[in-house]
Amino acid sequence: MVHFLTIGSRVVRSELLAMSPSGPFRLAVHHPDGPIVEYFDSAIAGLVRQVEIEDELSGYCSDVPRVAISATPVGSA
Repeated sequence: MVHFLTIGSRVVRSELLAMSPSGPFRLAVHHPDGPIVEYFDSAIAGLVRQVEIEDELSGYCSDVPRVAISATPVGSA
């Protein structure tokens, strides 16, 4: 998955790639000030971290999370 985010006049590209069909997953955030690369056991964990990094880079600040991602499908408790 590739995602682009514009912060001011800068473009930030994020990539979440499966290193194998079952993971691990590599998150690479390409920012003009330098890349951030992290590895995760699940795609969900990588997506959550991607949002955290993008929020930090864009200056987003709130006590209420912007996204809620759950690895458990609704109704499967």
